[in-house]
Amino acid sequence: MTELLLVRHGRPESGRIDPPLNDEGIAQARRLARALEGAGVTALVSSDLRRARQTADIVGAAVGHAPTSLPGLREWGLPADAMEYVALEFLEGDDPRSTAIAEGRYMDFVPDVVDLTAFRATVVDAFDEILASHPAGRVAVVCHGGTINAYVGHLAGISDVFWFHPDYASVSRVERVRGGRVVIRSLNETPCVLVESN
Repeated sequence: MTELLLVRHGRPESGRIDPPLNDEGIAQARRLARALEGAGVTALVSSDLRRARQTADIVGAAVGHAPTSLPGLREWGLPADAMEYVALEFLEGDDPRSTAIAEGRYMDFVPDVVDLTAFRATVVDAFDEILASHPAGRVAVVCHGGTINAYVGHLAGISDVFWFHPDYASVSRVERVRGGRVVIRSLNETPCVLVESN
């Protein structure tokens, strides 16, 4: 069996193209790293965007694995320089995107340039590649909220590509069980929950 820990990156700087983590994001990644240190992680894979790579580097130092990079895990399947990252936490209260998220209309937040069908297919292919490369073990996959949504939604048969809002440095678990089926074990765990479950 293979368990995948789908990790959302820590909080990045807002208003930048391919931003690094901000101070809070670094602190979140460090808390996550401490939680995963004794969790038996056997491999580490990351999106190639800076915020995910930086989170993965911090986690990798704690779990003893250097992250490998996989472009198919990118947010919305877009190149690093395709869009400015806007943290939802910094949107003004009257911003339509803020209202959409508060009301659970997550699809309203997906950029218009995203080909949703191609994005989901790319994400599913990336996770299939990870599972094929790791027939057993516990693999931490550091990526993005949209990427996690697309893959877990695919497993659950949810048509929307963006249907819940993962917290920064949260973990959602899926597991490939006997027979090859991949099942969802949890969504949006925080590091303290991870420690208690292992």
